[in-house]
Amino acid sequence: MAHPPPFPDPAESRSPHPACTPVADVPDLPGCESFPLSVDEIERHDDRIEYWNARAGMAWRVRDVSSWHEQPGQRLAMLAGRMASVRGAAVECFGSTSLARLDATGRPQEILQADNVVYLRPAQWNMRGRVNVETGPLPDVVLEVDHTTDVRRWKLDKYQQWGFPEIWVLVPSKRSVRTPGLEIHVRDAGGGYRRAARSAAFPGWTAVEIHRALTEEPLSAVVWRALERVGRALGERDGTSPEDDPLTRSLLATAERRGEARGETRALAKAVVSALRARGIDVPADIASDVDRLAGRSFETAMAVAMACSDAADFRRRIHQAVR
Repeated sequence: MAHPPPFPDPAESRSPHPACTPVADVPDLPGCESFPLSVDEIERHDDRIEYWNARAGMAWRVRDVSSWHEQPGQRLAMLAGRMASVRGAAVECFGSTSLARLDATGRPQEILQADNVVYLRPAQWNMRGRVNVETGPLPDVVLEVDHTTDVRRWKLDKYQQWGFPEIWVLVPSKRSVRTPGLEIHVRDAGGGYRRAARSAAFPGWTAVEIHRALTEEPLSAVVWRALERVGRALGERDGTSPEDDPLTRSLLATAERRGEARGETRALAKAVVSALRARGIDVPADIASDVDRLAGRSFETAMAVAMACSDAADFRRRIHQAVR
């Protein structure tokens, strides 16, 4: 399938983004609607929001939540799990996590929610459900899906103020508000964001490749090769390999056992064919090549059948009936 190009100007550039406006008490969140929500209510609120402010007593949520908006975050979680197996260490997504500024008593003052957050070292984060942006640890990547919204107008500046290291802004579809593509915003030494053609958190994964991985249906071999390449690069950076992943290690052990068993069966098949021919029995090609016919039979059983049978047809019947 044809894939759209990334956003214009894929080369790295300095932020703030020209489309961003100064952060104000009243956020500029296109595609969202506001509703009253107090401090007490936010503690019990389970639905998705884009932003919440205690002083205003207001929250903002996306008006149009569709599969175009939701599916990329789910896809990222799946890809992260596959990449973790190649890396040999966990990569976890925690979905629409509350990213909060708290007061001295631990009560929230402001909350941002993204479409997904990615931790490359999830064991370092002990607080499930809410991230204190002042104490962290902050996620390595935040995914924002702009199907009907535009985070560049205001929300991206908030992420910059709060110190998030890397933001992915995805426009998933031709039906979206802007041209499909993916922007990567990486924090620089000066505390601002620069537009980057490649992820800093996931070494070598380009904006074009990430957009394709999050939107392509069905996923192609090109996506899987990129995923393996980046997963191995993560492992090389951290000193891990696929063998360090419990599931991969189990699968490799199973494959090794099957390979050893199949090798033993091939050796047995050669011995059986030699025995039959030594007795003057013509050995058809299907017996000589059908290794699975002998699978699980012991050497003693197979050789006993080979020495007792009257011809090839009798061998087939007897080996089929033989106790494994």
